[in-house]
Amino acid sequence: MTYRPDIDGLRAVSILSVLLFHAKFSLFSGGYIGVDVFFVISGYLIGSIVLNDAQRGTFSLAGFYVRRIRRILPALFAALAVTAALALFLLSPQELKSFSQNLAATTLFSSNIIYYLKSSYFENAAEMSPLLHTWSLGVEQQFYIVFPLALLALLPYGRSVWIAVLGAAAAASFALSVFLVRDHPVAAFYLLPPRLWELVLGALLAFGAVPDFRGRAARELASALGAALILVGVFTLTEATAFPGYAALLPCLGAALVIHAGRSGPTAVGALLTLRPVVFIGLISYSMYIWHWPLMVFARFYKGRDLTTKETLILLAVIAAVSVLSWRLIEIPFRKPRANLGAESGRRPSTVFARTGWAMAGLAGVGLLGHLSNGLPQRFADYAPQDISGRELYKEHTCFLETDQPPEAWPGMEGCRIGSLKAEAPTALLWGDSFAAHYVPGLQTVADTLPFNIVQYTASGCPPIKDLSVNTRPNCQEFNRRVDEIIDRNGIRIVIMAARWEWYMDTNALDLRRLHETVDALLNRGIRIVVLGQSPVFRFRNPYDHTYFMKSERAYSITGQATDQPLITATQGARFIDTSDYFCDPDPCKALPLCRIRDDQGFYFLDQGHFSAHGSTLLVQSIQEVLRAPDQTYGE
Repeated sequence: MTYRPDIDGLRAVSILSVLLFHAKFSLFSGGYIGVDVFFVISGYLIGSIVLNDAQRGTFSLAGFYVRRIRRILPALFAALAVTAALALFLLSPQELKSFSQNLAATTLFSSNIIYYLKSSYFENAAEMSPLLHTWSLGVEQQFYIVFPLALLALLPYGRSVWIAVLGAAAAASFALSVFLVRDHPVAAFYLLPPRLWELVLGALLAFGAVPDFRGRAARELASALGAALILVGVFTLTEATAFPGYAALLPCLGAALVIHAGRSGPTAVGALLTLRPVVFIGLISYSMYIWHWPLMVFARFYKGRDLTTKETLILLAVIAAVSVLSWRLIEIPFRKPRANLGAESGRRPSTVFARTGWAMAGLAGVGLLGHLSNGLPQRFADYAPQDISGRELYKEHTCFLETDQPPEAWPGMEGCRIGSLKAEAPTALLWGDSFAAHYVPGLQTVADTLPFNIVQYTASGCPPIKDLSVNTRPNCQEFNRRVDEIIDRNGIRIVIMAARWEWYMDTNALDLRRLHETVDALLNRGIRIVVLGQSPVFRFRNPYDHTYFMKSERAYSITGQATDQPLITATQGARFIDTSDYFCDPDPCKALPLCRIRDDQGFYFLDQGHFSAHGSTLLVQSIQEVLRAPDQTYGE
């Protein structure tokens, strides 16, 4: 097929979107859609290669897979080997065990499946996984297995049948994506079936399913519209967007329009994409993709916090340099082995497959070793992690509902009462997500001294904001709608609202408006409201690991001081309690507060931000006088 520099330019747009999104530049809030642009490009290029070979009668599975191996695996395996070596020295046993599982899955083309089973893409714990980005490679690699096999079966029937079958597959995949994104959003994000249509869309263009644009004006309009769709997605979508689903049409149709317009003839957008610096970024885009995320994760791990702007710019320069070296020293030599350097044997499919098998076995074996050895704890002679209590008191699956549980699973007032029943006393409802549930251990210690009863009404990832749709929590909206019924039926007089507020504030200003409307609606009904502010959230997964490796009992909270003010404004009329004041030392000159994570009695936190039983108890005892309000507030 004819080389198209504009496609390399489109690759540059894709990788820069992803890179700047991962570098946490807020302007690129939807930069993750660069992966979807990659999918369309990949489908187009693979479709073009297969079509050309089929038309010449030279298509073979062995030849196809040899080309894919040379294109993808050498740089990937080099990155995996280096990342594994860094992980061995930098990660705790718990983290190394998790990394090892991901390493084995990545090597076996299934990292997207393991991330689907283990986590959500935007969770804080997932953010510290050095191989998280390989989920997209898993999707592509699985496509490379399925696609040529399907076309091999369809070869005798000609291109019109190919287009019909692929069109039907794309339509079914898109429908599945739209269906899953609401009720099973993690599956919609990670798995091949709901992503298949994005790759097949590119293949359909390669097969000529769409007629070429005949006039210059049509090409210019199509390419400009395509570029606009991509940019709108990059700058307007957020982590809160239900994705992929309908939202994925922005990057996918945008990429398809740019690719197809460029296929039909020159355009102004194409001229920009073929500028030499842009094309060069596209050429190194694959190496940049596979190297950038591990380097970012390890940099944040080493600092124990998010990077400053200066540190981020330095890191981006390092990523660019590593990417150029990877492209020049690994990608090019393996893609184009030269016989005069003794590489003739490396051209044979049997040799390529054998060497690939050994490399895969070696990396998968390293992953298996890390898993079976529980992260090689013998690397650290005095390493002795502690079990930190607290989570077992949340009343999970009953008063704290998990993602897959419907609101009807909540057992009711009596089953979720905290402390003993006080006759004639008003009732307070603890309402929110897991950052509300983590107050339960502390509330249990003071419940009998408070002038009201307390009932727990909490659900995973579900903030106390009515009419808010949370992409990864399909039952959340209905869960929150039931609050009014619970209040009316049981005479609730007080509502204690708590959540991991920064998750819902940073991504969508509309959430603040809905929070304000929720508070106003409760206040207008005579309900007294206490809002517990954002508690600290950290980069570590385990506080013991942090104190052991960083040799510090303090850590930077990734929740900055800017979080509280919009929250206070949105909850005007409620009693606001700043919970971070009890653990952190805010510095007006620094965006991130430095927080204590333990004392002589134990850890305040049990993971990256949830209070332990000890921390919850200390916090609630510290604010109990505020909760124990005078009669004029909570009485008659």
